[in-house]
Amino acid sequence: MSSYPQLPARPSARLPAGVLGLDYLKFLQLSVDDELACEGSFDDVALQDAMAAVRSGSMRAAQPAMKVFFDSCQYWLASHFHRYEAARRLGARHQEFWCEIQPGPKGHAVRYASGIPSLMRFHRDPSARAG
Repeated sequence: MSSYPQLPARPSARLPAGVLGLDYLKFLQLSVDDELACEGSFDDVALQDAMAAVRSGSMRAAQPAMKVFFDSCQYWLASHFHRYEAARRLGARHQEFWCEIQPGPKGHAVRYASGIPSLMRFHRDPSARAG
C-alpha cells in the first residue's frame, strides 16, 4: 500500500492544469466558427488598428485578452475577431494573442460571441445596406 495520499479523481469536465486561464495562443491554434468570421463583418477602424499592431509587433500585448473556449481538442475564438482577421489578412500565422481560456465547446463560443453588441453591429445584414 502506498504512503502517498490518494488524489481525488478529476471529473471529465475538468481540463488538464495549464490549459485554462490566461495564456498566449498562436493564430494556428485558434478555430473560428464560419458564421462568426464573415468576410466584411468587422469594424474597419478596429481591424486597421489590429493590422497596425500585427505589423509593429505589439499584438501580443493587446488587451483585454481574447475570450477562447477549449473543448479538449480545439480552441474556439469567442471575442476580438478583428485581431484574428488582421493576422489572417497579413499572413501572420505565428502571431500570438493573449487569451482567456475557459472550458467549453464551439457552441459556447458562438453563444458568448452572440451576446457581444459590437460584434452584432458589424455582422452583415442585407437589409442594412441602404447606402
